[in-house]
Amino acid sequence: MLIETSGTGPGVVWEIDDGTPMVAFAGDWHGNDAGVEWKLQRLATAGVTRLFHVGDFALRPDRAGRRFLDRVDYYARSAGIGIAVTPGNHEDWAYLRSAFAAAGDGAPARIRPQIVALPRGFRWAQRGRCFVSYGGAASIDFEWRVLGESWWRDELPSPEEFAALKAGGFAEIMITHDSPVPGTPEVNQIRASSDRWSVDAVIYAELGSRGITAAWEAVHPLLLVHGHFHVRGEVTLASGQRIISLAEETSPGNILLLDLRTLETTWLEDRPDV
Repeated sequence: MLIETSGTGPGVVWEIDDGTPMVAFAGDWHGNDAGVEWKLQRLATAGVTRLFHVGDFALRPDRAGRRFLDRVDYYARSAGIGIAVTPGNHEDWAYLRSAFAAAGDGAPARIRPQIVALPRGFRWAQRGRCFVSYGGAASIDFEWRVLGESWWRDELPSPEEFAALKAGGFAEIMITHDSPVPGTPEVNQIRASSDRWSVDAVIYAELGSRGITAAWEAVHPLLLVHGHFHVRGEVTLASGQRIISLAEETSPGNILLLDLRTLETTWLEDRPDV
């Protein structure tokens, strides 16, 4: 699928499926571009031209958001990498809804020449592998946030979005922000330590986790990659399915590489060749 993004001149066109066999995933960056240029240059050295970000990127129209997006877009253009973002819960969902509406027909939203945001349930193929993106999560800290300013109800999928995802059926690779239950051992441990949150906050978070678990069961992917919990972790289930959780920002385990020929994964810091 071709994504045409607007700029100061003619639209820049890049294709999500460009045929490259190696892709990468990145965990939550939260508007922090520290180390991003270095990571993208290392990925380019490894032959990566497509990075799939699992959310809490900083898809916001405010001054800080625009500055971050401009800088990352510059780094991505310099490295020759296109970035497709599966939105997290800490994005401006009012801005995203408007951007998705402008894109139309369920297409990715045009954010910057090298950056697109993926609507829930968006599917594409890369090197013959079927992907699906299903963003959002419940903000367990919603009680500390302001509705419409730092928290949006659209952060959770709607029943209609879930129904459309379920109707689409199987995909080999699923990208989410939240984790299904059970997840990696590291995520399971974090979920078990919820004493500091109010009852309402825990119930809301569980609503989100039940939703993503239903989505996981509907798609039944071979591999699911997510963020949200800011921890590196992996698990292979009895079914053979794999779940991988990514760490945040500059932490080890923030960048994962996937060979689409074999579905083998490696962590960026474990690749001395790049």
